[in-house]
Formats: sequence, C-alpha cells, structure tokens
Amino acid sequence: MLELNSIYGLFERGAKLYGAHPLYRFNKEKEDMVSVNYDEYLPFLQKMTLAFSQLGVKDQKVVVMGETTVQWITSYVATVTAGGVIVPLDPGVLEDEIINFINLAEAKVVVYSKTFEKLFAERGNELKTVDMFVETDKSTFTLTTDGVYEANRYTSFNNILALGEYLYSNLGEDGFVLPEQDIEKMSVLLFTSGTTGTSKGVMLSQKNICAVMKGIEPTLNVLTPDDSVMSVLPIHHTYEMSAGILAPMIYGCTINISDGIKYVAKNMKQFQPTIMTLVPLFAATLYKTIMKSVKKQGKEKTLKTGVRISNFLLKLHVDLRKRLFAQVLEALGGRLKYFVIGGAALNPELVDNFKSLGIHISQGYGITECAPLISVIDLKDYNPASCGKAMPGIQVMIDKEHPDDLTGEIVVKGENVMLGYYNAPELTAEVLNNGWFRTGDYGYVDSKGYIYITGRKKNIIIASNGKNVFPEEIEEYIGEIPLVEEVVVVGRDEKKNGEVSIVAIVVPNKEECEAAGLTDEESIYNAIYEKVTETNKRLVAYKHINQVELRNEPFEKTAAKKIKRFLVK
Repeated sequence: MLELNSIYGLFERGAKLYGAHPLYRFNKEKEDMVSVNYDEYLPFLQKMTLAFSQLGVKDQKVVVMGETTVQWITSYVATVTAGGVIVPLDPGVLEDEIINFINLAEAKVVVYSKTFEKLFAERGNELKTVDMFVETDKSTFTLTTDGVYEANRYTSFNNILALGEYLYSNLGEDGFVLPEQDIEKMSVLLFTSGTTGTSKGVMLSQKNICAVMKGIEPTLNVLTPDDSVMSVLPIHHTYEMSAGILAPMIYGCTINISDGIKYVAKNMKQFQPTIMTLVPLFAATLYKTIMKSVKKQGKEKTLKTGVRISNFLLKLHVDLRKRLFAQVLEALGGRLKYFVIGGAALNPELVDNFKSLGIHISQGYGITECAPLISVIDLKDYNPASCGKAMPGIQVMIDKEHPDDLTGEIVVKGENVMLGYYNAPELTAEVLNNGWFRTGDYGYVDSKGYIYITGRKKNIIIASNGKNVFPEEIEEYIGEIPLVEEVVVVGRDEKKNGEVSIVAIVVPNKEECEAAGLTDEESIYNAIYEKVTETNKRLVAYKHINQVELRNEPFEKTAAKKIKRFLVK
C-alpha cells in the first residue's frame, strides 16, 4: 500500500519517481500551452511554503478562491505544509456569502483570482480578521526572482513568490527542511453547500486526506504516467481536489487544467485526456451532446448498428470500439478511456452507453465529511448499478430501522472520517459516535460487498401507504426522456390530509421540443406528461408521478453542478 504521511509527501514522492515527466499543463493567456514537470514543481512548492511560514500562517486560516490554476493548488498545499488551515471557498456563491464565510472562518489571509479584485478592494474593510489579500493572476507562472515582496495588506502571488525565492536562495547546506507536520490537526476547513446559515464547516486533517489517497491507490492502479487527466470540476470541492488533482500523482499522471466549462470541447481535443473526474449531470450532458452531434450528421442509425455489432463481438472478446467509434472518440480527444464519477446518483444506463463507445465509468461514493471518498469501482471492474466496495481501511455498515428492511442509513468508520464540524459540537455529536459517521444517505450492501445508493435521507418522500420513495430513483427514469433537460421530484401534501402527491418539476429541453414541432407551452406539457405516464408503467404504483409542472428557468446549482434541492418547492 502507498506510504504517505502528508500531502507534501505526495509531491516529494512524485519528484523522485517521475522527475522530468509533466505534472501540470495549462494555457497561458495569448501564449502556447505551458508544461511544468514533477521535479520542476517541487522547489516552487518549497519556496511558497517558506514564504507562507515566514508570513506566519501556521495555525491560521487561509482562504483560497477562484478558477483552477497552479497558483490555487500551490496556495492550498503550501498553506497546509506550513502548518496553516486552508479554506477553499466556492467562487460561485453570492458576494455577501463570501464575506460571511471568510468572517466565519476568521481567516488571516485571502488568496483570490483577479475575478474578485473589485469585491475585496471595495469590501475588504468588512473582513476584520484578514491581514493580507493575495491576488493571483491566471496568466502568471514564473520561477524567477523578479519583484520585491512588499508588506502591504494588498499584495500579489508574485510578491509572495519573490519572498520565497529570497528565503530559498539563502538556505544552508541542508537545503529545504520540511516544517513539522501534525497530520491529525485540522488542516482543511470546507463549508458545505447552502447559505451561511445552513452550511456546516467540515474539519479535515492531513491524515483524513492521506487515508483517501491510500484507499484510491489499489483501485485505480491501471493508470500509468502515460495517462492524462483533465480537470474541469470546481477545485474548491474536495472531490475534485482529492480525486482529480492529488490522486493522479500517485501514478505519475499529467494533470491538464481546463480553461473553463465553456472550453471543455476545445480542451479535450488539445489535451487528449485518458481519464476525467465528473459528476453525473456533466457526464449525462456530454453524452447528450455526442448523440445530438450524431443525429445532426444523420448517423444515428449507423451508430446504433455499430453498438449492436460491437456489443456482440465483445462477448467473443473482440474489441473493435476504437475503430467503429473513432469519429465520436476523436471529438473527445481520441484517447479517453475512463470517467470517475461521483457526487450524485448515476443512471446505470449511462454507464452502459459509454461502455458501448469504449469509455469505462468508475462510479464512486463519498461525502465531504469523509475527505470525501468512501468507495469506488475498480477500473478493472464493471458494475453499472453500484458505486463500488469500501476502500481499504474503511468500514461501512447499514443501519436499518427494521431488520427486514433492504436499505438503511449508510454509516462509515475509518481514518478518512472528519474531525467534526467547525465550532459546532452539537451538530458533530448528531453524526459522529465512537468514530462512526452517519452519512444521511440510504442504501444497501450486497453479499459481495458492493455498495448501492438509493437516495438521501433528507430527500425521502413518505408515500401515502407509508413506503419510502427516493426521488433520485424516479429522476433517473424521467431524465431519460429526450424532451426533459432537468427534473426534480418532490412530495406534496397539498390538501393537508396525509395524501402525498409525487410531483415532477421539469425544465424542458428547448432544442428537442422544437425539433419535435412543440412550440407552445401546452403542447410541450402534453408531450412530456404523456412520456411521464409511460414512465410510470416502469415503476411500482406508490412511486407513480401524479403531477407534472413545467419550469422555464434551469434549477439553481452548486459550482459542482448539483441542483440545490433545498431551494425547490
């Protein structure tokens, strides 16, 4: 098993094992792609760690927010290595919430991209605990000693780097000495999605994160330095940071930093990734885009015939998918082999669809409080309905309300489980007991140890007959309807008599509706209602959709592209 005692150790190990192999690749503004090697990056990280140590971040909170950049990653790792607490913030929340989160964290330093320059210039006086604002610039990445550090409240990443360069150049014969690492203390503070009033601060240690790295190592071990990852999900989310940024380093992979959601198609052709970490909504949208392109070219029938032939040949251990679907795969960069997907329920049919094209989906299950991974499907394994077996060192138990129940709440124990909620001992006590963490998710484990998620405890609809209905399950079925762009299923007792009505709130797919000749709201409603009625035939009676409502605007989402269900009424 991987030997790892600190996050810094992952970078030191990478430099020793993979040397001049590219670690990061990204695009500089108006310039060609930049490549930074494993051994080149390590001294850069050391310099920033020296600077942060000199500036006194030990035991202090450092907020980092903005787009995914090498500077963002470096600020995260250097803060933790210097003994501080990194606080990654969602750049997509409202400005008032950003201010409130920073105050809640009592941060001393705020590292941010140019996007937030105006916000902190105008409202920095509202952040009484902040001693220093550090602006990064996505287009800047330098290892030179240009610039002089200025001890101002508002400074730049380059000025901090200049200080690190100076300290690094004056090291003695022993060179860089790693600051003492207390891997059991809080090193990461993550605010869960929601407003500042409902969000909880999850406290993680380096030990928590290293436990996840050790657990991932045997499950993704088909990866090699020839593999290339493309980071597209928001980096403040611990799923992307752990699975998309840190874990690939175990195998010497190259991490390609996307220019943003708008440029995913362009970046896939440029970086030619072999693996990507995604959420289900992103994967489903990608598949719809592929099928839309195929349909537009009039090759839908050809593709379906190819899939039938390919699936038959696969049973005979003959794999012609690269040849049969070369054009489709070329649009995805030409080398794509794997998706690692987590963050929400995944439709098993989507797993089968991508497998038909030659792309393997490894579904994982996790939660921020578990740093975040609990389980993941081995890349050599195939089980479209499951999110894998518990990773090594992690125990999973199903807490059933009644012994005869198939499902129950998933409870987890292991070194990945959080320290607790920040300044909230009562909330911590509600979910943590003798090392066991109550996830709030419902599911079951089969005889082979595979975990299956049925839904969130707080989302459960209690049907009129007392049965539990998991809206996520129904949403998977309705989401297969081409006329449907997005859907949220809720339960309503509108007559206040205990008769629960199951309602599907649907955002129509405008392009599909127009293509079907549906131009007014009534015709769109009737067509979708008809399809939902057909879907009901696939569900037991107490899960049937009773009502359909149309919604003109997309649902509000987190930066990780998960619908904010608590806002849906």
